[in-house]
Amino acid sequence: MIRTFLFLFFASFIFNSCGNLGKPYKSYGPEKVDSLSAIDLNDMLQQLEQNPEKLKFTFTATIEEVCQTAGCWAAVKKDNGELLRVRFKDHFLIPKKTRVGSIAYFKGEAYWDTVSVELQKHFAEDSKMSRSEIDKINTPKFELSFEAGGVLVEDVNASKK
Repeated sequence: MIRTFLFLFFASFIFNSCGNLGKPYKSYGPEKVDSLSAIDLNDMLQQLEQNPEKLKFTFTATIEEVCQTAGCWAAVKKDNGELLRVRFKDHFLIPKKTRVGSIAYFKGEAYWDTVSVELQKHFAEDSKMSRSEIDKINTPKFELSFEAGGVLVEDVNASKK
């Protein structure tokens, strides 16, 4: 009886720790993402404060926005309310209908970069901002960027299955 109980306990533990809390996730991009090695977005930001060089990370965060033109980037919110845009290496795509509030795991490189006015306007257009908001963008911006080679995100089609 004890053996059966211990077997069921460990089997349950292993089953629940493999995967992502039992939710259906889908992988995108050429690189495999190990969700178990992911750190929180804020932990990544703290590490970058201590070492602001280009570094590789796997982090988890809640999706706040997805490119509505093609699904070629996503944005996650930092503690200070600012968004961190995650671009996808080799321009792979995630579904445009990915739900805001979905938990995602991103594997790639974080680095500081100057974002040109043209690219900022392109992102604004992808976000479906109004023309008046887009026209206000007139200076390059130095900001933290993240280029993901792989993404693991809640499967938007899972509820339809």
